[in-house]
Amino acid sequence: MQTYSIAHNRVRAIFFLHGAAFSSWVPHIPLVQERLELGHNDLGGILLAAAIGVLAVMPIAGRLSDRFGSERVVRYSGLVYFIAVGLPAFMPSYLSISIAMFALGFSGAFLDVAMNANGLNVERAKGRSIMSGLHGFWSLGGFAGAGFAALWFALPIGIEYHLPTVLALFLVLHIIAQAGLLPDGAANKAATEGQPDPQATHSQPKTKERSMFLVLLPFGVCAFIGQFGEGVITDWATVFMNSELSSGATMAAIGFAIYSCAMAVTRLSGDALVTKFGRAPVLLTSSVLASVGTFIIALAPHYIVAWIGCGIAGMGLAVILPLLLSAASKATGKAGGSVVSIIAATGYSAIMAGPPIIGAIGEITGLVTAFALTASFLGMIIPVYLLTMRQRLQIAGNG
Repeated sequence: MQTYSIAHNRVRAIFFLHGAAFSSWVPHIPLVQERLELGHNDLGGILLAAAIGVLAVMPIAGRLSDRFGSERVVRYSGLVYFIAVGLPAFMPSYLSISIAMFALGFSGAFLDVAMNANGLNVERAKGRSIMSGLHGFWSLGGFAGAGFAALWFALPIGIEYHLPTVLALFLVLHIIAQAGLLPDGAANKAATEGQPDPQATHSQPKTKERSMFLVLLPFGVCAFIGQFGEGVITDWATVFMNSELSSGATMAAIGFAIYSCAMAVTRLSGDALVTKFGRAPVLLTSSVLASVGTFIIALAPHYIVAWIGCGIAGMGLAVILPLLLSAASKATGKAGGSVVSIIAATGYSAIMAGPPIIGAIGEITGLVTAFALTASFLGMIIPVYLLTMRQRLQIAGNG
């Protein structure tokens, strides 16, 4: 059990570093837009390149994680990711930055699938829900990365030195952390030796009778909706505050840090909330909060009001994905890369597909309308649950 605790802490560290690296890049988006004189539609096109990178990796990431071991895929994809995150900020043209964004999306999604697969396997070995907490550490990393970026931008230090400095540190820490990850074989051995396995439930026979895709489709739809909103706020909230509310780069970075902090606090308590109230109430409440928070951002008269919206939206979006991953794994009786890759095919792609769509809408109707439409879309989780997910969440239980 001590080995599983060590592995749990190491995968927490991987989640933290992934989030810190990505949020260190986010405050540079409006700066890149200004430097290259990009319109909203042009910026959306660049973000679309990252979405294509995400979609390109989805068919293979889960399979490679299951075949070679998620811990190995985490090891090598991380080496690429922590280099790729820093490239877009230094590209001199639209074409070069599009290629760099493709590399960021590809490597980031590869690491994302593998670390979630490893987290599900640690959950199997420990016999209790940990996925929300792992995503909480991702958000803690996001808060730390965005907060440090805001501090760096406020100091008389060259902004161009920010990403190379922090990413070099993250790369070293990743090399240290990945050495203690739990091998997938150890998780499977723990399950077969009679340790508690939250995934091995009475739902397994049902999975054999129906297509895996059809079983997971409602989970994937809800993941798509939630991740669409998360992608929009991640890539466009700082731009919205900077361009629509005249916040400046530092105040916009603070807004994103508030969003990341709210997600971290909610995710760290998410496993306890699911256990106490059940998956369905937590999912429905999350949908409402995400929608309301995004509406507040859209209608905010001042960037301080937008900060409040960022906090509420962060609370709402926090546990949607980890809740769905854990529930899908338990409802199907499968864990690791197979579940993560299927959910990711619909959910993770949205976090990259949402921003370019909103960029196109923002170019035509304005970012206020684009954010209002995003808020309305986030509320669609409720009818999806009412129509398709009641029985499946009952099978999954409360974690």
